[in-house]
Amino acid sequence: MKIAHLTPTIFSEKSVIGGGERYVYNLARALNTTAPAIRGEIHQEIFSIGPAREAFEWNSLPVRILKNHHPEGGVMQAASNDLWDALDGFDLVHIHQILTNFGAFVLSVAKTLGLPVVGTDLGAGENELLLEDKGLELCDGVLSISHYAKSLLCGQFSGSHEVLLGPVDTDFFSPDPTIFREPGSAICVSRILPHKGIDRLIRCLPEGIRLYVVGRPYHNDYLTLLKQLARGKDVVFVHKADDNDLLAYYRKSSIFLQASTHLDCYGNRVRKPELMGLTTLEAMACGLPVCLSDGGSLPELVEGTPFGKVFRSDDECAALIKEAFATKRSEDFPFRAHDHVRSHFSFPSVGEKILNFYQKILEQQEPADTP
Repeated sequence: MKIAHLTPTIFSEKSVIGGGERYVYNLARALNTTAPAIRGEIHQEIFSIGPAREAFEWNSLPVRILKNHHPEGGVMQAASNDLWDALDGFDLVHIHQILTNFGAFVLSVAKTLGLPVVGTDLGAGENELLLEDKGLELCDGVLSISHYAKSLLCGQFSGSHEVLLGPVDTDFFSPDPTIFREPGSAICVSRILPHKGIDRLIRCLPEGIRLYVVGRPYHNDYLTLLKQLARGKDVVFVHKADDNDLLAYYRKSSIFLQASTHLDCYGNRVRKPELMGLTTLEAMACGLPVCLSDGGSLPELVEGTPFGKVFRSDDECAALIKEAFATKRSEDFPFRAHDHVRSHFSFPSVGEKILNFYQKILEQQEPADTP
């Protein structure tokens, strides 16, 4: 099986450091972890867009950057004349950020080549041709990253549609009992954008609690606001952290906070504040209890578990933070949280489901007419 992953942005300093970008790498790694034991080796390549052609490997995954030939230049609107040749020989195309103009372009090209297509919405784009004009029906399958994400597409797609939360590298993101957790320390890991609701956390932060805000700024005015709100409070901004740094912050913090919101501090309504919340799963895998807003899919991640609670207002947020620090947990709590994530959201558990979904899509294809 040869699988092409198409994504307008990749998890890289040269592109975007965000959960949607990490998701593509995680999914491909999950498949490589699972496939050999089920159906033998598979071949995967990740294709993205940039100002010039480039090729490299990331964790043994081939990554090819195609030149953007769209006159406006933005990656979400990107179109590359190289795509027809790039997709030659693949069995299946998985388009990430399917609802962008880039996604619509790739879908059109793949269908002219007769290739089966799986689409995934990772939060960007609202292409009218795909949504209002039912162009999404050209996909052979849709893989949604939460039930909330699926609910937004149910009226636009009638084919094979499954929900798979994760995957997370639970070998890497794990608790370490030898590392001392800072008492009274909380962590939020997120791109710094208004809909992530980081301002809510700072406003609600009780006295005596330190908050690590780990994430790259993608909105300068919002970052300025956050720093103003943080005056007189113990807030530490970490804008550049590689995976090892991130792991260290997870392991030394006491709780994880996420406050994504449908109504940001500027009064903007946000339809998709959080379609999965990958950093929440990473934090749980590291043994942290989590306090989450009711934004988008976040409640799904802790529903029916003892590993997190959900707040619906800033008052509830402040109360939950205080409660989280006042709660005494058993010594095995971090390992039970990790085992939960490993059982439901790890590379092996999710990789097998993805592979089965791909196989189902391929089996649905009608055999080619023989002369």
